[in-house]
Amino acid sequence: MQPLPFYKSRAWLGARAQALHDANYLCQGCGTTLVAKGRAAHVHHRKPYTTTPALQTEPLNLMALCRSCHNAEHHAMRRGHAMGCDADGNPTDANHPWNKVELKK
Repeated sequence: MQPLPFYKSRAWLGARAQALHDANYLCQGCGTTLVAKGRAAHVHHRKPYTTTPALQTEPLNLMALCRSCHNAEHHAMRRGHAMGCDADGNPTDANHPWNKVELKK
């Protein structure tokens, strides 16, 4: 599958590089390093750029992810759930592994 022309634009390449830098080259989903990952270091649009073109390169709309977390994010979006957390940092997805941990007494 060929990348859309937008992903070859100077604006996107700059925004992508900045998003990776802002995330300290760490996946914002699992924390794995994205250093030297090349194209496997993904930058995800929280709100799709096709439906919200004004947010195409908005830093707050971009999220650095590894390939696995990016795939999981798109899968969750198709199911109607988005990765994210509440104000306390707890995952909002009920199926997230953190929400399935039982505390031992």
